Amino acid sequence: MNTTIKYQGDDIPITVELTDSAGTPINITNLAELYVYVINHKQNSILAQFSKAGGGAFQSLKVVTAFKYRADVLSGTTKNAPIGMYDVDINVVQTDADYQSNQKNTIGLKCVFDLYKSVSKIVSSG
Repeated sequence: MNTTIKYQGDDIPITVELTDSAGTPINITNLAELYVYVINHKQNSILAQFSKAGGGAFQSLKVVTAFKYRADVLSGTTKNAPIGMYDVDINVVQTDADYQSNQKNTIGLKCVFDLYKSVSKIVSSG
């Protein structure tokens, strides 16, 4: 994931691909769960949240391949979002009997986009 420039009112697809410490791709489909939060860096507030299962406050991640999923932050969400840097905070949940509740949690954080002001956001859907 690289930092990109986006504008209020943009539909922002965020690709999620994971690798282990050796750089080997991780099969996301085989994970117990995957949580993805899109967070305003300055305000530390959640813009959108996703999971494999979806439900409740979480939107469902879209399956692209077993190794690649996508979180779509839609224009209806971004058009009123504060400008500034946004991070993606990911919690990878793996089944492992050696950990509490038989789940090993691994957290990762990366800056993925910088949201700029837009005048045309008024005509964005959502």
